[in-house]
This record gives sequence, structure tokens and C-alpha cells, in this order.
Amino acid sequence: FVFDRSVYGKTFTEEAKFVCENAIRKTWISTVYELGTFTVLITGPISDRVGRRKMLQILSLGMYIVTAITQVLLQFVNMSVNLKIGLLMVNQIVSGIDPYGIVFLLLMELTSSSHTSFAGGVSMVAYTIGEVMFTGFAYAARNWLNLKWFMSIYFAVTVPYLFFIPESPYWLFIRKKYDQLEVCLRKIAKTNRREESEWHPMYVQLVEQSRLEKATEKKKPKKKISRIIRLVPRLFMCGCIEFVTMLLYTTISYDLGQKSEAISPYTNFIIGAGVEGLGYLAAGLCIITFLGRKYSLIMFVLLTAGAVLTIPFVTGTYPVVATVISQVGKFGVSAAVSVSWLFVPELFPTYMRGLANAIFVFVGSFGSMLAPIIDTAVGDEYQRITNYVYAGLAVVLACVIATLPETRNRSFQDGAEHDEEDDDGEEEEGGNTNKAIDKPKDNVVFQNEGTVDVKS
Repeated sequence: FVFDRSVYGKTFTEEAKFVCENAIRKTWISTVYELGTFTVLITGPISDRVGRRKMLQILSLGMYIVTAITQVLLQFVNMSVNLKIGLLMVNQIVSGIDPYGIVFLLLMELTSSSHTSFAGGVSMVAYTIGEVMFTGFAYAARNWLNLKWFMSIYFAVTVPYLFFIPESPYWLFIRKKYDQLEVCLRKIAKTNRREESEWHPMYVQLVEQSRLEKATEKKKPKKKISRIIRLVPRLFMCGCIEFVTMLLYTTISYDLGQKSEAISPYTNFIIGAGVEGLGYLAAGLCIITFLGRKYSLIMFVLLTAGAVLTIPFVTGTYPVVATVISQVGKFGVSAAVSVSWLFVPELFPTYMRGLANAIFVFVGSFGSMLAPIIDTAVGDEYQRITNYVYAGLAVVLACVIATLPETRNRSFQDGAEHDEEDDDGEEEEGGNTNKAIDKPKDNVVFQNEGTVDVKS
């Protein structure tokens, strides 16, 4: 085979001869990566037990060590192509054990209600900056192995920060680790230039109230289990949200926009990252309006459905128009992803939020994994039918989202909505105390902590 290196340079497709009858094998790399993300079903609940900070450190260091070893072996050891494929798959599986879900959850729990939308927007926009940097690395490397070196060095720069990551005040509070919580709050107050008298009396009051509730809760040990069971249907619906949004996101990001030859793929990818960033910003603005989380998500999902439905009609005749519409779809689905990542954690109490987020990411991984497989297997001949199905799924998803409650102005308040479902009216574990924590006007420390941690 003769490969064109004028655009991408030497790719792994050339290295492993993933062409013709072997073309389907290209999807193995992305599929194996998504298989790695399935471990969130383990890491999520563990983070509920051992803490966000410790779990984040373990996952990040493990990923850095394994990827560094595979990088050195691929570069300096002579081996067959099949062995290279095997090592690369090991690298992808470990990379798929991604701590990003825990990072995002920690960011939300380090932020009060008045700053949650801003913090989520900052996190998502930072993701698009990473996409632009990755595109620059690919353009400079022009070789798949050199690109891996660029990425490895880039990851290594973040290692020192792992030792300075703070623990979630919400997690410390719900786990009754009051000494560590006091230290954490004192650092936050110091950074925000708050005097001891402005926050410590309220902290003491919260601790006393929590201890009082703990003694009451021991009388009904099965109460939390029954509430978790009651939330299973909601877990299923949230999984559907992530599955469809990630299916559409992956399809649009790495397929629809790339099919146009009117624009360089590097330029197209950077434009897509910019459009994605605009989508995240638009989502951050919409969720603080009367639309709230729920109706903002419905609006962006329907916008994506319209773009996906339109693309097949203009791709062959008007390739530039098709690219523009695909970017509109990228805008819509990026905004939908942003809202969903903020919306879903707010639907669950702290003691099971890690599990809920894990199921959310786990089910979404199937969407990311299926998108390239479907695209390669179906081919251009039946692509229009695929788009119809995707658009239909998006419409069905909008109907599912409509059944969920609105969470605006109720960020991370354990029990606020579940109390209404309880026959005896008893408060959820930590319910009253977390309400007090999250009141934007009553608690100076938590009101201002978002500014501290977003800045850091």
C-alpha cells in the first residue's frame, strides 16, 4: 500500500495497515479506550468511600506510570506490529480509566450554588483548550509515536498538582470528618480574607446539628437503602441522557465534520473546538435563566437533532454548508453535554453521587464506543438512515428529560426533593445541614469557596 502523508503524516493506520478489509480494526483502538471507562462503576463508588482526592491521585498516577512504560517500549524496543497493537491497546485501556468524572464532581463539590454554573463552564471551556492543544501537537508531530510523546510530556506537567488537590468539603461533611473539614474551611476562609468570627460559629452549629441527626438516623438503618432503590429509575434515565449525547457528540466531532474536504481537518477541528467552547458558554448562560437545567438541555438536544437530520440532504451538493451545519450540531451537542454533566449530579444526594456519576459515565461510554463502529460498518450508502435514527433518538431523549425535576437553585442539597417523597417526612441524611451549607446568603465560607478553587 502507498499512504498519503501530506495531511496527517505517518499514522498508526499506516503502521498496522488498517485499510481495505482491515479498516474495521481501526475502531479497536477507540473501542478499547471506552472499555477502560467502564471501570467508573468501580472507581465512582470507591470515591464515595475513600474520598475524591485520594481516588483522583491513585487513578492519575496509575495512568501516568503505565502510559510512560508503554511509550518507552514502543519507541525503543523492536517488535512486531501485532505486539505494538497489543501495547497500544493496554495503553488505551489504562487511559480510559479516566479520572475526569471525579475531577468534575470534585469541582462541583468545591463550589457553592452561586458559583456552580460558572465552575462547570470553566471546566468545559478548559476541555476545548485541550482539544486545540492536541490539534497543535498532531500538526507538529506528523507521526503517531511523536504525538504520544507530546501528550505524555503534557500529562507529566500536571503531576505535581496532584499533591495540592483539596478534598471535597461536602464529602468530608457527609463522612463526619469534622477535623479535616475545619482545616479545609480555614484554608478557604484565609484565601477569601475572611475572619474566624465570620464562619467558625456557623461551622460549630452545623457540626452540632449533624451529630444530633446522626443519633436519630441510627434508629432507621434501612432508610437510605430504600431511597437508593427509589432512585434507580432516575439512574436509568440519566444513563440514557449520557448514552445519546455521547453518541451524537462522537459522531459529529469525529465523523460529520471530517467528511468535508472543503476545509483542512486541522482547521476544521480547531473551529469545532471553538464552536464547542461557545456551546459550553451558551449552556452556562441558559441554565441560569428561566429555562433552568431541564429545559436548556431539552432545547440543545432538539437543536442537535435538527442538525443531524439536515446534514444528509446537503453533504453531497453543498459540502461547505454541510460543514457549517455539522458545526451547529457540534454547538448543540456540546451545550447538551455541558448541561447534562451539571444537571445529573444535582439530581442525587452526596452519599450516592459518585455511584450515580459512575453509572452516568459508564452508559455514555457505550455511545462513544458505538459511534465509530456504526459509522465504519454502515458506510456512506446507508449514512442517511443512520442520521434519521440518531435524530429520532434525540427527540425521544428530549421526552425523557421532560420527566425529570428541575434542580436550579437547589445545587447539591441532599434530601431537598426526596423529603417530599418520604411518608414520615424525615430529613435525608445530612439534608438540613447541607441546606445550611449551600444557602448563598447564610454561610459566608461555602458561599465564597467557589471563587477560591476555580481560581486555583
